[in-house]
Amino acid sequence: MPSNFWRGVFSEPDGTPSFSRVATAVIVAFATGWVTALVRLNHQLPDFGGLVVLIGTLYGVNKVAGAVGSRFEERQRQ
Repeated sequence: MPSNFWRGVFSEPDGTPSFSRVATAVIVAFATGWVTALVRLNHQLPDFGGLVVLIGTLYGVNKVAGAVGSRFEERQRQ
């Protein structure tokens, strides 16, 4: 069961692997470590604006790619 959960988290609804979901998870893990190191060094939280934009861009690219890809698939079927 846990394996199916993680496979679902990192895959599209049709079961294909999602690069943007995996890339987002890697960036979030890296950012968590980076922010933790900054907080330990400076004893204050950094600005999260840049991280939010970076992660949001990956999410947006995934959504746009899915929308554009589905339009091309419909054209090829006709």
